[in-house]
Amino acid sequence: MTENPETLPRAVCYECHKPRSLCVCGRIPRVDNRTSVIVLQHPRERLHPIGTARFARLGLSRVRLEVAWDAGTREERAPAWLPDDAALLYPADDARDVRAVAPNEVPKNIVVIDGTWHTARTLYRDKAWLQRLPKLRLAPDRPSRYRIRREPEHDFVSTIEAIVETLRVFEPDTLGLDALLDAFEAMIDEQLVFVKRGSSVPRTRERRPREWRRTPRALVEDFGRLVIAYAESSRPHPRGPRTIVHFAAVELASLRAFERLVLPPSGLPTEAHLSHMQLSESDFDTAVDLATFCTDWKDYLSDAKGPLVTAWNQSTLDLLGAAMGSRASRSSLKSAYRNVFGGSSGCLEDVVERAGLAVGPSRFKGRAGSRVARAIAVARHLNARALAVE
Repeated sequence: MTENPETLPRAVCYECHKPRSLCVCGRIPRVDNRTSVIVLQHPRERLHPIGTARFARLGLSRVRLEVAWDAGTREERAPAWLPDDAALLYPADDARDVRAVAPNEVPKNIVVIDGTWHTARTLYRDKAWLQRLPKLRLAPDRPSRYRIRREPEHDFVSTIEAIVETLRVFEPDTLGLDALLDAFEAMIDEQLVFVKRGSSVPRTRERRPREWRRTPRALVEDFGRLVIAYAESSRPHPRGPRTIVHFAAVELASLRAFERLVLPPSGLPTEAHLSHMQLSESDFDTAVDLATFCTDWKDYLSDAKGPLVTAWNQSTLDLLGAAMGSRASRSSLKSAYRNVFGGSSGCLEDVVERAGLAVGPSRFKGRAGSRVARAIAVARHLNARALAVE
């Protein structure tokens, strides 16, 4: 099918998420900050074309961006990624001015909420663990430079401005902070010129083909970001909660593998259960506890580029969410397969056999090896089917 250039999406830089004609990546300086910055981002802000958290992600050497996928859900327990020594930068009534913090009291980590002031207030209200953090606030001596968005109060500034102003106080000798804000202001100037020029022609995007619309975007447009996972579990008694005992995953883009055997608090699974998982007691000689698994998994994902975790069954995603203390992903390959083909899918092995899919070699111990290999085959099948539509 011949494509009409007028209906094609505008070329975008997938680092700064701006049109390639306005890409800022090459102009953002790298700042070697000592205080680690953790940006808790509201999901609505993730792909905002002029969001400022990307400046922090691209410009700071010690920065972590966490998307609050469960925004709107009340949460008492702090997530596993939150370090012990962290303070929240937020204008709460009991917040201390950053300039009043003595050098020996400077936190090693600061958490910044990224979103509109409405969504930031909502996150702060719903996440009780945020409210329990020591709180800091800014008293800037000038209004925000973020002229594209209007701040509700004089001392409210954008995410990148809040980060830079705080680092200036905590690390007055750190080089590059002024240059980082200069790059930010240059981006705002360019955006305003582009808007005022008013010469752009509205682009009408064609609807995705029906098969594309049935296939989740993660399996088409974000396929290279997928991490395919599988979890085996056990429970101490028939009515008890299940916990992970064997976990395996592969990042599709790099084929980087992850595998951990986890020793449950109740001890090793029964002999019959071990046989079902195609494992033996000796396989657990290198098993780790659940806390170590969570740390290792977090480190594995940190080396991936915008990872999207999926699995054949929702049960794997639920187990992972429970272990990590976060809301489980709702993007299983089984539901995607049913959405594309309709009706019941049957078990993973039946799907692979029925579709005649080529399955790669097993990369892991026990049953997990064949399950991950088959899940990868199904993911590639769904992706190829969607892309083949003209």
